Amino acid sequence: MFGYVRINKMDLTFREFETYKAYYCGLCKYLKRNHTEISRLTLNYDITFLIVLLSSVYEPASEVYHEHCIVNPLKEKKHISNEITEYAASMNILLSYYKLQDNVVDDGGIKNKLAEIAYRKSYDTALKKYPEKARLIKENLDRLSDLEKAENTNIDEISNTFGNLMAEVFSYKDDEYTQRLKNVGFNIGKYIYILDAFADLDDDIKNKSYNPFISYKDDREALKMRVDKLISMILSRLEMNILSLDLNLNRTIIENILYSGVYLRYKGILIGVEEKKNM
Repeated sequence: MFGYVRINKMDLTFREFETYKAYYCGLCKYLKRNHTEISRLTLNYDITFLIVLLSSVYEPASEVYHEHCIVNPLKEKKHISNEITEYAASMNILLSYYKLQDNVVDDGGIKNKLAEIAYRKSYDTALKKYPEKARLIKENLDRLSDLEKAENTNIDEISNTFGNLMAEVFSYKDDEYTQRLKNVGFNIGKYIYILDAFADLDDDIKNKSYNPFISYKDDREALKMRVDKLISMILSRLEMNILSLDLNLNRTIIENILYSGVYLRYKGILIGVEEKKNM
């Protein structure tokens, strides 16, 4: 995952920020207790948003507790954990493991191989719990890999593939919310893929790696205009997707992410400004 779906801390109240961090810390603690210490290295804001959103839709019973953290061992931090935390942790493990597999195939290297081995037990656990999700995620990743190897520059086709992957991740169960949550995930996936491709263009040119925007290497202003237009349309659809869920729990946090955090993140990258961390 990429960390492009995040809050704007400055526009949250202290209590709202504490709640958001509690979901994040709850995921971190869950990964440590139920998977491996190394799995916590894959923590990211995109998966935290998944927990916040699904918890808001389904409002499961949550365990709220305070514990010390290795980051700040002198002060206890609030943690929130529920059934969504377990699901999100499994999705995070699946995505991380498949990424490591790709790294081993593409780049080799002892570090990639050791990381894959370290994640294998956690992957087997997630696979056993969610075999169908794992299958669908892998199918979309394989499709994405084929498009990239073919040096496909149709950004809609490529980003739609990653969107389809994220649609499956956001679809927690088969019920009345399924399609609406798939729509949310689809547009988040498109947003992430397009923004990441834009952000990586210089490095990909330097490393002679694939990038769907390679034809714009000598016309960055045209690329900025195109990406700005694409993401603006995607975020407009995402807004409608989320509004269709008619959320109450954590609503202000989700609105902060949608209207402020995501907007500032993509605008900052678009104009080449290194934004300060909000976390």
